[in-house]
Amino acid sequence: MKEKNSTLALPDQANAEQYKRFRGAILQALALKDYSQRELGERLGVTIGTMTKYLRQVVHPFKVGLGIQRSLARELGVSLDALVTYYESGEYQTGLTLNDVEGWIRSSAGQGDLPAIMKSMHEAALRAVEAETSGEPPRPVYDWPIEELRRVQVSDAMRERLGLTDEALRQLAVEGVFDGEMVEAFALVTGRAKDAVHQAFTRQEPLQA
Repeated sequence: MKEKNSTLALPDQANAEQYKRFRGAILQALALKDYSQRELGERLGVTIGTMTKYLRQVVHPFKVGLGIQRSLARELGVSLDALVTYYESGEYQTGLTLNDVEGWIRSSAGQGDLPAIMKSMHEAALRAVEAETSGEPPRPVYDWPIEELRRVQVSDAMRERLGLTDEALRQLAVEGVFDGEMVEAFALVTGRAKDAVHQAFTRQEPLQA
């Protein structure tokens, strides 16, 4: 038993793919049922922090409890055996592949709202200038996060499910307001380090590619 667990922990290619497939299964469940991370976590019986770990690919599927995997299989509409087969081979018995699942992130939902958010933020900044009475310069609009989401082509649907809502992005851009969950979600979809994102949001500056 010890040898089997040790093998699962090795960072070889096959093992790395299983981490990715587990993340893919979670993403598919979010898409199929139109769940937020928190809602799916409640369905699986895990916390939002654990859901974030799953999506950041730091938990191997075979280290996850049987009850959680059974619940995930139910949400996906497949058998537990089919889900395990997917982790091992990259295909469900139905023929669905990891590429099919990952494609949902940049799906036909598109990024239609992002230009509107940018326009709204700049209009808010103009209103702030007009209302300014103290003589101090207004806070500049922090539009790098929006531009970064456009660069990596994250769909509007994925943003909403991860808590990167229009309102949250406006508050960050215009008021500099954000929380830890927003940092984690942004780091997840852009592939950035969480600490680096937190520092960038705090300083209201961009991160270099």
